[in-house]
Order: sequence, then C-alpha cells, then structure tokens
Amino acid sequence: MPCEIVGLHFHADSSELHPVDNVLDTDFIRDYAIAHEEAGFDRVLIGQTATWPDGLTIASHIAAVTSKLKFMVAHRPGFIAPTMAARMFATLDQLSNGRVGVHIITGASDVEMQCDGDFHTKDERYRRSREYVDVLRQIWQSDGPTDFEGDWYRFNQGFSKIKPKQTAIPVYWGGGSELAVKLGAECADVYAIGPGTVEQTAKVIDGFKSAAAVHGRNPGISMSIRVIIGETEKEAWDKAQHVLDVVTKIQSSGTKIGRDKGPDDQGAKQMLAIAEQGDCLDERLWTGITKATEGRLHAMALVGTAEQVSDSLMAYYEVGVDRFLINGFETLSDVRLLGKGLIPLIREKVAIADKKLRIVTNINGNQE
Repeated sequence: MPCEIVGLHFHADSSELHPVDNVLDTDFIRDYAIAHEEAGFDRVLIGQTATWPDGLTIASHIAAVTSKLKFMVAHRPGFIAPTMAARMFATLDQLSNGRVGVHIITGASDVEMQCDGDFHTKDERYRRSREYVDVLRQIWQSDGPTDFEGDWYRFNQGFSKIKPKQTAIPVYWGGGSELAVKLGAECADVYAIGPGTVEQTAKVIDGFKSAAAVHGRNPGISMSIRVIIGETEKEAWDKAQHVLDVVTKIQSSGTKIGRDKGPDDQGAKQMLAIAEQGDCLDERLWTGITKATEGRLHAMALVGTAEQVSDSLMAYYEVGVDRFLINGFETLSDVRLLGKGLIPLIREKVAIADKKLRIVTNINGNQE
C-alpha cells in the first residue's frame, strides 16, 4: 500500500531547542518548504491555533515556491462558512495543481477555542465538524446549485463554479474520544493518531477500522512521531539527552514548552499514561521528553540510527500505519538529515514489504 511521508511546517525558524518570538519569517517559510521537497517528503502539515498566522495563506506561498510538495492545511470548522471554505480549498487545489489536503481540527482545548469566540463543548464541536465535512464534499462534488439543512448549517442554492483539481480533496481527521472515533469513521479519508507503542497503536487502528467498516469504509492511518537520528546509536541517545537538557533548562527559566496543558487536554493525559510505562518502550520509543513537558508536546521520539528507526517505523506500518508525520527537534538541519538517511530507507523497506505481501497474496489466491 502507498506510504506517505509528511513533515510539519512552521511559520518561523523556532523549535523547542531554540524558541523565538518571530511570528512570520517569509524567507524561512520558503526555504523550509523547498527543503522538505528536496528531502523527499510527500506532504507537510500546516498547523493552526488561535494565535498563529493563517494556514491557507501560508499554503499558497508554499505552493508558489515548490512544484511537487503537497500540503495538509489544518482547518477549524465554525469560523468560516463551509460553502466558502469549500471554494477556498478548491481554488488553492487548482492553483497548486492538485496538492491540497484538509485536516479537520475540532479543537482540543475549550479555553483556546474561546479565544476565537467558540463556546461550544467538544462533543458539540465534533458534531459540527462532521456536518462541515458533508457540506465541503457536497459543494466540491455538485454539478449545480444545491440546498442543505442540517443541525449546524443551512443554505439554499449553494454552489461553487471552481472545483478541486483532484478527484477528491483528502480529508484528515483526528481525536481519540469515543465520539471522535465514531464520527471520523463515517467521514475521514485519513485518521490521524499520536505516538504510542506498537501494541497500543494496533489496538487504536483496529478499533477505528472496525468502526469504519460498519459504513463500508477503509480510511488510511497517519501517525505523528518525533525522530532523533545519529550516525551511531550512542550518538542518537546523546542527542536525546541534549534535547532533554535544553528543554529542562528553558523550562526552569519559566518558559513552558508546548501547548498550555489545561484540565481538558486529553491528549496530554494519554501521552503521560503511556510514558508511565517506562522511559524507553519497544526498544527505542523515548518518553523522556513527554515526561519533561508533562505531555504538553503530545510527543514521543524514536531514537537510533536511520536503519534502526526505519525498522521501528516498519513495525507500525505492519499494523496498519500508512502515513508517517515525522520531524525532529531542529528545523532545516533535521529535514535535510531525514531526507539523506531515513526517508529513502522507509521507502525501500515499504516496497520490499509490499512485494512480499503481493507474493503471499498471489500464492494464497492460486491455492484457492
């Protein structure tokens, strides 16, 4: 099956190791996008919060300075009418020659959503997001004006003259609550999950796939995970220790690394629950940074050589992950490092695994 390699795009040259206050660096946005394309990434995620620059505008800039790199634009329903959003994404898809994906972000924190005037509960937001996806697809696919009346949106004669360049713009969806899984299983093209052990990841995937199968669907699975690569295993673990030392020092000065961890941050709680199992799980899943930031990063890291880390990623691939959102703790240097060593190995090993699967499938088919 295809394996998509996704990077995480930033609007300024800032990371946990060297946080800066620069809100928007246009030269960095250009250089970072080009670096991802040259490194062999298929796509980049452009994030969204209540205070960051607009992701669609940044995606337009990235589209202009690259030729192949796709983007997954994080988008929060509730602030733009879905009919208008459908036209905006379709326009960008045409201008970029079919490189757009939309990541529906329902919003983990009630407090942050209220910054933009949204006082709905998380469950209400998920139900709204589900209907929002229906509207997007109706506008993208309809040949003429259509009406819609749901629980959250209503319009008459809605239509977009401009259609996506792609047959369908892929819709990514995240969330670990029971309702998030239920609704995502109904509408998502790709379900996004966070890091965990291989065993835990397999259970999450099985649960989501089972829910989707009820509707005759089989969405892809994207897993987000940090990676720390060294020429030797010792060098990689030395880098991990350096990350921990720097983050600890920054936090001791009063600066919090990662998002604000409120009482409703279920993602942080889930990360910490996994981290309580040990500092290193599945041989090289490092939880030290999870504990140090109290789960605010929603992150864990695979630590080792490119060969070792690619083997670990293949263990996730074998249980159903077909998209990897990977990044390190530096910006440009890590993107180039991943392109030099890790990404070619992932693609090589995925091709070998797929070939073996085809052989086994053909043998079993012939036996039948």
